[in-house]
Amino acid sequence: MNAADDPTDSLDCHYVIRPNRSLSWRGTLIFFVVAAGVTLTVALMFALKGAWLILPFSGLEIMLLGVCLYQCARKNAECEVVYIGKDFIKIERGRKQVDERVEFQRSWSRINLAESRLNGYPSRLTISSRGKEVEIGASLVNDERLALARELQRKLAIIVY
Repeated sequence: MNAADDPTDSLDCHYVIRPNRSLSWRGTLIFFVVAAGVTLTVALMFALKGAWLILPFSGLEIMLLGVCLYQCARKNAECEVVYIGKDFIKIERGRKQVDERVEFQRSWSRINLAESRLNGYPSRLTISSRGKEVEIGASLVNDERLALARELQRKLAIIVY
């Protein structure tokens, strides 16, 4: 989670919420190429010894690994941005562009942090206003979600005249 305040007005700020990415897209590609190379080398060695039936299964394994890595990389590229302005709170989600945008009036908005009823499950951080509720920070760990909730509540507590 990254926070950035607008220096021109102490009431305006935004928070960028991203999942923890341990591997970049380039790193993911390098891992896939190395894993595929090792798998194909072993499969070809067995095929040369007469166990040719290992080749289709190795190809299937490589394809499944590639699909899983691609899905993980797509999920890790998603981002949430929470804008807090003088009169509004705006939440935008997307990967390369904004796919979802929700806006609330600041004066009617509430920050809710609900602990899970089941032990070991993550809490839920939501912003609600006038019967509408949006979950934010689902990709954060509980400590980060708690810190974000405190920061958002502190920011919303500033009275605007």
